[in-house]
Amino acid sequence: MRRLYSPFTLKRTISIIGKFVKQPISKMDEMEMMNQAKYLFIVLSIIFHSSTTHANLQVYMPDELKPWKEWILHNKASYQCPFDFNNDQHRHCQWISYLSLDLTAQKSHFKMTGIVFAEQWVHLPGQNNFWPDNVLNHKTPLVILSRNNNPAVFLPQGPFEITGNFLYDNLPESIFIPPDMGLLDLTLNGKTIHDPFFSKNHRLWLFAGQVKKPSGDQMHVQIFRLLTDDIPMLMTHWFQLSVSGRSREVCVKNVLPDNSTIMAIDSKLPVQPEQNKHLRIHVRTGEWIIKINTRFTESVQRLTPNFFLQESEIWSFNAQPHLRMIRLNGIQGVDPKNSGVPLEWQSYPAYRVKANQPVTFQEQHRGDPEPPPDQLSIQRSLWLDFDGNGYTIHDKINGTINKNWRLNMTPLIKLGRASVSGRDQLLTEFENQSGIEIRTGHLDLTADSRYSNSISQLPAIGWDHSMNNVCAHLNLPPGWRLLAASGVDTVTGSWLGRWRLLDFFLALLIVMAIYHLLNIQWSVLALITMILTFHEPSAPHMSWLHLLAVIALLTVAPEGRIRSLMRLWFVCAVVLISILVLPFMKYQIQSGLFPQLEQKNHPIASQHRTFLQPAAEKSVLKKRSYATEHQLSDISMKASPQKAMQQRKAMQQRNDAVIQTGPGLPQWQWQSIQLNWNGPVDKSHHYRLWLMPPYLNGILSMIRILLVSLLLFGIGSRFSRLGLAK
Repeated sequence: MRRLYSPFTLKRTISIIGKFVKQPISKMDEMEMMNQAKYLFIVLSIIFHSSTTHANLQVYMPDELKPWKEWILHNKASYQCPFDFNNDQHRHCQWISYLSLDLTAQKSHFKMTGIVFAEQWVHLPGQNNFWPDNVLNHKTPLVILSRNNNPAVFLPQGPFEITGNFLYDNLPESIFIPPDMGLLDLTLNGKTIHDPFFSKNHRLWLFAGQVKKPSGDQMHVQIFRLLTDDIPMLMTHWFQLSVSGRSREVCVKNVLPDNSTIMAIDSKLPVQPEQNKHLRIHVRTGEWIIKINTRFTESVQRLTPNFFLQESEIWSFNAQPHLRMIRLNGIQGVDPKNSGVPLEWQSYPAYRVKANQPVTFQEQHRGDPEPPPDQLSIQRSLWLDFDGNGYTIHDKINGTINKNWRLNMTPLIKLGRASVSGRDQLLTEFENQSGIEIRTGHLDLTADSRYSNSISQLPAIGWDHSMNNVCAHLNLPPGWRLLAASGVDTVTGSWLGRWRLLDFFLALLIVMAIYHLLNIQWSVLALITMILTFHEPSAPHMSWLHLLAVIALLTVAPEGRIRSLMRLWFVCAVVLISILVLPFMKYQIQSGLFPQLEQKNHPIASQHRTFLQPAAEKSVLKKRSYATEHQLSDISMKASPQKAMQQRKAMQQRNDAVIQTGPGLPQWQWQSIQLNWNGPVDKSHHYRLWLMPPYLNGILSMIRILLVSLLLFGIGSRFSRLGLAK
């Protein structure tokens, strides 16, 4: 640290500050100004870090924790590095304050000074064909290794002063320079280079004449504009700047409309708008893009472009047909792809506009007479009541609205609650249909409702609106079964839907085997048994085939050891199927008598079917609302002004209105059925469910037990008739 605070350093700092005071910044060379500013910043940063480090050393630490300090800070040396004032994750662990390069065709020398706040790798100037040699840090030799294809040395914490030479045959055109560098002193063939040229990849070009270095203070501006026919009308200005020469401040005069207000500026260059629609820009060498968004302060029917830098410009137009249909008169259309229009604007029509040539916006009609159809999809969840008197419905509707700005529920379903984008909406009535008003084009709706009509015949949608995609999730309470469904494209979870081709094959194989071994009466009994028990939990399937195969072998087995072995096999098969049938019978008895024990892991939540408490029901406001502005205008023409005003007020939702809470949604799940429709579904479409109530399922459970027992008895009787028990 003594070296950094040497009298030379203090003297140089004072001289730089005096230079800034005596000489105006605008008269200083750009590179000189940047170098002096960097030097001051580095010195002040080192002083600040030294003071903060000294203060940190005074932090109290208990004696019990002092032995753990090194262990805690192991591999965390960067925590002691200074960081940005607004981001403690961006730390600066090295500062290269000064780099001196003295290069000639025969020999070279470099010197690099700075400080390292935590031991780490530090890059050196040079590259593969210009490798540093004889590198010393305070006269201590260093080992040079390649890191990221550049020379680097590993330095301990503290200040450093690295010196060295370069190995080369000829001077290269450019060399790598460490990115974290403050001041550079370059001497090339005995001549001091005051304005060295750097590229973006941290390369110093030694022979700047071979590089296309910008020269001359020149700037070329090309302007494109985008008109958006919104309320109010918007205009986006796209400035393409090509700048060469030194960094400077320029003023672009009269480039914005007079009756407009700036809303946003997107620029990497400092831009200052002025009241007289001028732009003051601090430019520097390179290609730059400036985007300025403005809005007009009044309605625009005619626009005279008196704010051009050139004779003509290319304007793009973003129409809003859902607001109004207009035509642009007085300008000529051009191809946006061949006119240099920005890529993100090439989907809009483009026009060539001349200076001081009026542009007229001819309004043909307000609104879009043929808007595109609405694109909506619905996801529905239904819970059947425990007593089978109705359904509780939860709908999720997503999509875009272009025509119908009101969603009504059919009278068959009682709407209890609706929420749009997470905000509860007041339910109103229109033509004896409850529903809500839609204010935005993008719809994200959730609704709760009740359906208390026939539980077998249900509307596929229930809303007075067709849907592009419909899917439903049906939840059945314990004891209920869905046999089949019609009017649905895909049903997952019903009794009929569980049957597959392999299931049919196995069931028919068992029935035909019993027919050949016993008789047709027992085969009919087996067919009924297979239909009622095949897809029941713990029902035997392959055990029947195993037992029938043993009986078939017994009928043809000759007397002797083989027949005795087959008898033993038959006894084992009977015992096996009897053991497998016991869990099946237990489940049938349990589900028939106590269906709520089907699934023990899903608690039964209480199902609330009331919409509001009696006190709240009296405070619900029933209002009539109307969908579109056309309907409002028709009402205003037909009714008196006082009545029309009352009807308009009826559309507006009061802030103190009581919002309906709807039915409580159940949380239980037993039997889950998935219903899907492929393609759009009309609002009048209905589907039918064949449901089996709990009492009928209980009766069938007992019948299943009886059928399985009779079938086993039939096989046993066949065994006795064949005399196999002897």
